[in-house]
Amino acid sequence: MSWARRTTLAVLAVLTVLVAWTLLALLSARDNLERGRRALTTATTSDDDATGTRERLDRAAADLRKASGRLSAPGPVIVSYLPLIGRTPRAARVTTDAALAAVVAAQDVLRATTGSALVSDGRLDPIALAGMAKELRRAGGYVTGPVRDLRALKTGLVPDVVAAGVLDARDRLDELPATLARAADTVDALAAVTGADGPQRLLVVLENNAELRGTGGLVSVFAEATADGGRITLNRFRDVDEVADTAKTAKRVPAPADYRRLWGTYLADTTLWKNTNMSPDVPTSSQVLAGVAAASLGRRPDAIIWLDVRAVAAVIGATRPATLPDGSVLTGTSTVDLLLSGSYRGTADDRQAQAARRARLRAAADAVAARLLKGAPDASRLSLALAGAARGRHLALWSAVAARQRAFAASSLTGAVSAEGGDLTSFVTQNFGGGDTEGNKLDYYARRATKVRVRVARDTAVVQQEVTLRNTAPARGLPRYVAGGATPSTMNNFVTLALPKDATAVSFRRGDAVLSTDALPEGDHAVLTDALSLPPGTAVTWRLQYRLPLHDGRYELRLLPQPLAVDAALDVRISAAPGVRLTDASGRTGAVVLDQSFDEHRTVEVTAEKPGLLSRTSDAVRRFWREPVRLPV
Repeated sequence: MSWARRTTLAVLAVLTVLVAWTLLALLSARDNLERGRRALTTATTSDDDATGTRERLDRAAADLRKASGRLSAPGPVIVSYLPLIGRTPRAARVTTDAALAAVVAAQDVLRATTGSALVSDGRLDPIALAGMAKELRRAGGYVTGPVRDLRALKTGLVPDVVAAGVLDARDRLDELPATLARAADTVDALAAVTGADGPQRLLVVLENNAELRGTGGLVSVFAEATADGGRITLNRFRDVDEVADTAKTAKRVPAPADYRRLWGTYLADTTLWKNTNMSPDVPTSSQVLAGVAAASLGRRPDAIIWLDVRAVAAVIGATRPATLPDGSVLTGTSTVDLLLSGSYRGTADDRQAQAARRARLRAAADAVAARLLKGAPDASRLSLALAGAARGRHLALWSAVAARQRAFAASSLTGAVSAEGGDLTSFVTQNFGGGDTEGNKLDYYARRATKVRVRVARDTAVVQQEVTLRNTAPARGLPRYVAGGATPSTMNNFVTLALPKDATAVSFRRGDAVLSTDALPEGDHAVLTDALSLPPGTAVTWRLQYRLPLHDGRYELRLLPQPLAVDAALDVRISAAPGVRLTDASGRTGAVVLDQSFDEHRTVEVTAEKPGLLSRTSDAVRRFWREPVRLPV
C-alpha cells in the first residue's frame, strides 16, 4: 500500500471518527437543549414568584451547560471548521452558548432585583437603583458577544431542525443586549424622576377605558405627588370635576399646532380637562396636560405617570387583592370587569350613586399607589407586570426633562405614536357621548379586529389596513349613565386612522362608502378622520389602502394599539412581490404572519431582495425535497 493511500485512509478514518463523535454529541445534546428550552420558556411566561423563576432558570442553565460541554468537545469543534458540514455543529454550539448567556444574564438580573428592597416605606432607594442599573449594563455586555455570533451564523445547508432553532433563538435574543442597555437607562431616569437628583413634582392620572380618549380613556381621577431623594409623598386622588372648568369658562393652554388643529374644536387644549388626552401620542398629550395642570392647580408637573384600569389590574394581580371601603374586592382577574362594567350595572343614575361609584375608582387608585410606594415582596413579579402594562400602552411615563424623556422613549415607556420613518397601524376612537350633552360608558362593550396585508417589492409596498368595530352592548337594561341619553346603547365615535406622510394612491372607505382622503398632520405622520354612530348589535369596517415608497427594499411596520378594556384581534400578513424574497430582522425568509391579540406595541421589519442564481438554485432544491410532487391527472 502506497504512502499516499495510507495517508488518505488515515485522514478518512479520522474524519469518520470526528463526524461520528459530532453526531453523538448533537444527539446527546438535543435532549438537554429541549429541556433547557422548556424550562426557560416556562420561567419567562409563568406566574411563579421569584423563587420559582430562579429554580426554573437554574434548571435551564444546568441543561444548557451540559449541552454546551458536549458540543464544545474536541470532535465537534474540529468538525465545525470544515466547509459546509461544519455549519451544523457550529450552529448548534453557538445557539446553545447564546441561550446559556441569556439565562446567566437573567439569573444575575433576578438576583439584583430580589436581593435588596428597592422600595421601602414610600422611599425608592437610589443606591439600590444604581446597583440595578449597573447589573443590567453588565448583563448586556455579557450577552453581546454570544448574540453577535448567533446573528452571524449561516444556516444554508443546515438541517431544518437546527436552522429553525437558530432562527427561533435570533427572534428571542437578537434585541437582548440593546434591551438590557435601555432598561439600565430607564432605571437611571426613574431614579431621577423620583428625586434622586433633586425635588420633583409629579402628576399621576388614572384613565377610564369605558369612555375612550386617544391615550386610552377619559382622565377620571388624578393625584399630585412630590419626590425627593427617592421618597415619594402622594396626595389623595381627586376627581377631575373638583378642578375642571366648564366649557364656557375653560382657558386655553399652549399646545402644538397639529394638536390644536385636530382637537382644539373639542376644547382639548383647555382647562376643561376631560378631552386633554385626545392625541393618542402620550408625549404630546402630556405636554398639554402639564399646561392644564399649571393653569388649574398652580403647579406645573416635572413628570406625569399615566395608568388605566388594565394597569391597576396588573399591579393588583402581581401583589395581592385589594378590599375597597365599600367592601368590593379587586383581584387581577376581576378588576377590569368590576370597575368598567360591574360598578355601572349596579349603580343608579342619581347624583349620590354616581358619586359613590367615582369614590370606588379613587379607592382603587389609592390601593395601587399604596402597593407601588410600599414595595412588593416579589419585586421581579411586579416589574414584569408593569413592563407588560407598558407594552400594552396601559402605563406610560413622561418627563419634562429631555434627557429623561429620551431614556423612557428608548424603553418604549412613553406611549408614543410615531411612524419613525416607516409605516404604522394606529386606529383610535374618541367617545363622543350619548347623542346629546351627556356622555356614555359604552367602550367596555366595543370589540375590534385589525387586519393588515402588505405586498413588499424592492421600491414600494402596497398596504391594505382593515379595522372592524363591533358594538356588543345590550340594547336595553343598561343605566342611562352607561347607555347614554338621546341614543341609548349607541356608540357615537370620532375615528382616526394613521397614514404615513409619504403614502400615495390613498383609498379610504367605510363599508361601501368612499371617505375623504384629506389627511391632517399629527406629528411625523398624518391621520384620516371619520365620525359615525354604531347602534347595538351592529358592526362597521374601515378599509384603508395606499402605496409606500421604500429605500433599498426595507419595510418597517409599527403596530400601535389603543389601550382598551378588551384587547383587539390582530391579523397581519406581509408577503413578497413576484421576483423578490423577504428576510426579516432575525434572518428568517418568507412571509411574516401574525395572528394574535393586539395586546402590545410591536415592530415588524423585512427587507425585499432579488435573490441571485445561487440563492434561487438553493430555494429550488429545498422546495424539491420539502414540497410534494403532484402529477397531472
